[in-house]
Amino acid sequence: MAKKDRAGTAQAAERERERAKNTAAEARAKSAAREASLSAKTRGMQQKAQARRG
Repeated sequence: MAKKDRAGTAQAAERERERAKNTAAEARAKSAAREASLSAKTRGMQQKAQARRG
């Protein structure tokens, strides 16, 4: 019985670790997408300013 309980907690910990990895990966992907859109936005702003200057 005690052995089974220990195995169960190890599995739960493993699942928790996997979940943490997934959320970390998702957060990285989101921040990368945000940075990409931000750089595109600033590039557009720079082009607009350049066009105004002639």
